[in-house]
Amino acid sequence: MISERLAELRRMMQREGWDAVVVPGSDPHSSEYLPARWQQRQFISGFTGSYGTVVITPTHAGLWTDTRYFIQFDKELGGTEYVLHKLRVPDAVQPWEWLGKELPQGGVVCIDGSCMSVAEVDSYRQAIEPKGGSLDNRPDFIDELWPDRPGTPDDPIWVLDDQYTGRSAADKLAWLRGCMKERGCDAMLVNSLDEVAWLLNIRSADIDFTPVVIAYLLVEKGKATLFTNPLKVASADVRQHLDAVGCVVKPYWQIAESLRSLPFATHLWVDGGTLNEALYECALEGLKEKVTNLPSPIRLEKGIKNDVELNGFRRAYLKDGIVQTKLFKWLEESLAAGVRLTEMDVADKQIELRRAQGEYVEESFAPISAWGENAALPHYEPTHDVCSEVHAKGLFLLDSGGHYLHGSTDITRTIPLGPLTDLEREDYTLVLKGMIGLATAVFPRGTRGANIDVLARIPLWKTLRNFGHGTGHGTGHVLCVHEGPQDLRQNVYDQAMLPGMVTSDEPGLYREGMHGVRHENVILCRELEKNEFGDWLGFETLTCTYIDPSPVVVELLTQEERDWLNAYNEFVYIRLLPWLDEDEKRWLQGKTYKI
Repeated sequence: MISERLAELRRMMQREGWDAVVVPGSDPHSSEYLPARWQQRQFISGFTGSYGTVVITPTHAGLWTDTRYFIQFDKELGGTEYVLHKLRVPDAVQPWEWLGKELPQGGVVCIDGSCMSVAEVDSYRQAIEPKGGSLDNRPDFIDELWPDRPGTPDDPIWVLDDQYTGRSAADKLAWLRGCMKERGCDAMLVNSLDEVAWLLNIRSADIDFTPVVIAYLLVEKGKATLFTNPLKVASADVRQHLDAVGCVVKPYWQIAESLRSLPFATHLWVDGGTLNEALYECALEGLKEKVTNLPSPIRLEKGIKNDVELNGFRRAYLKDGIVQTKLFKWLEESLAAGVRLTEMDVADKQIELRRAQGEYVEESFAPISAWGENAALPHYEPTHDVCSEVHAKGLFLLDSGGHYLHGSTDITRTIPLGPLTDLEREDYTLVLKGMIGLATAVFPRGTRGANIDVLARIPLWKTLRNFGHGTGHGTGHVLCVHEGPQDLRQNVYDQAMLPGMVTSDEPGLYREGMHGVRHENVILCRELEKNEFGDWLGFETLTCTYIDPSPVVVELLTQEERDWLNAYNEFVYIRLLPWLDEDEKRWLQGKTYKI
C-alpha cells in the first residue's frame, strides 16, 4: 500500500515538474496531535509518531524525526524504502538543509503551505535559493492521492465554565485587545487551536485526547469572528456565550477571503511561528506591509496558571493518585491470582477508574502501557489488536493522563511486577535520582529550562547513561497536555521559568530489547523568597501517586534524596487516606515505607 502511494506521488511529481515534495507532519494550526483529515504523513509513509516530516524525491524517501521515535521507525518502516533522518542529535541535518544540498540546480519543491508555518516555509526557501530553487505552494495536493480523505470534524462546542477557568472570556479578550493596542494593531488572527479555546473558554472533541476546536479567531477592536464548522455551534448555551462576548460565527473555509477583504487601513497581528503560509499570503495580498509578524502573547499568558486553575490541577492529581493506587493494587493482585492480562487491559482499567472519579472528560493522550522490552520505546502505543501480555516479573511502565473539567494530568510510573535484575534496579534508581534532582531545584528568576535540565541528567551522565527526549514540557489546563512556552531540555529556548508554570519532570532510560524506566511528576514553579542575591524560585510537586521504593538501590541515594522520597510517599499516603477503603489503605502503606 505505501509503495503504491509513493509510486503514485512520483507520477504526480513527474507530471507537475516537481523535483521534491515535502509532506508536512502538522495541520493548518501547527498542532502536534492531528484530526484524521491532516494525517498526511501517516497516509504517505505509515509512520504513526506525533512528530516528523517526509521528503520525497524521484530516488529518495526520507522521514525526519527525533530520538523518541528511532526504535519505532525501525518497527513501522523497517524493510521499506524509507530512510530515517535523525533529529535532535549531534550534527543533525534538518530536511530543508538536506534539500539545499540534494536539490538539482533550479529545482522545484512542492509544499502544502496550508499545513506549514511561515517560519518553516522560510527555512525551506532560504535553503534552496542558493541553488536557484523555488517552492510551489499547493495546498491540499494530497487530495489527488487520497480520494476518501476525511473532512473537518463537526463535534459540538461546549463551554468551560468560569468556575473552572478562573477567568472569563470577556476579560481575556479585553486583555488581548490591550496587547494589540500596545503594538499599534487593529486586529489579530489567533491561529493555534489551544489559544482559540483558551481565549473563548470553549472546548470540543475535534482531536483525540485534545479538547480543542478546529477554528480560527479574528479579534478586532469591537468584535471577534470565530471561523469554524457552523454545525458545531448548535447549542443555545454556546451561542449565548459567544454572543455575550461579541463573537460571531462564520464557516471555517471563509477565513482566507475574510483576510483578503479586511479594510486596507487595518494593521493585522499574526504569529508566523504557527500561522500557515497559505493564510499569511492571503493577508499580505490586501494589507501588504501592514501585517505585523510577532509571537502571540497568548502563549505565555495561558502558560502562567491562575489560582483557580492551580487548585484544579491539585484536585486532578489527587484523583489520579486514587486511581493509580486502585489500579496498581488490582494489577498486582490479579497477576498473583493467575489472571492473564494484557497491556491494554491495564489501560482500559485505568480509564474505568478515572471515569468513576467524576468530572472526567477524556484521556489527555494515548496511554503508554508497556511491559518489559516494550517500555524501551518512549512513545510505545499498544492497541487492542497489537499489545503484549503482562507477566509477574520485570518492570511495567505506565505513562498516561486524564482531562477533568478542573484540570489535566500527565503521570508516569514504572513499577516492579516481580523479580528484577540488578541492572533494572540500578536504572530505576538513577532515573529517580534525576527526577528528585530537578524537583528540588532552587534557582534565580530568569533561569531558562535548559539551565536546569542538567539536574535530571547528572546521575545518568556520571554512569555514562542518557535519554534522548526532553526532560519536561508545559502542561495545558483542559487543553493540550504538551504546551509551551517553557521547556526543560538541552536545547536553549529563550523563555525563563516563571511562577505559575506547570511543567513535567520526566527523565528516563531505555535499553532496546530489555526494559525502559521513566519517572514523571508534574511540578509547579513557585516563588521562594527574595534577598540581596535575587528573587529565588523552586518547585511544588503536584502529582500525588506513590513511588515504589522496593526497586531502589538505597546505597545509590544520598541522604537528602532518601529524605525527599520518604517525605513524598508519606505525603501521598496521608493525602489519599480519606479516599481509600481499609484494604487499600493497608496496601498503600506497604508501598510507602521509609527506606
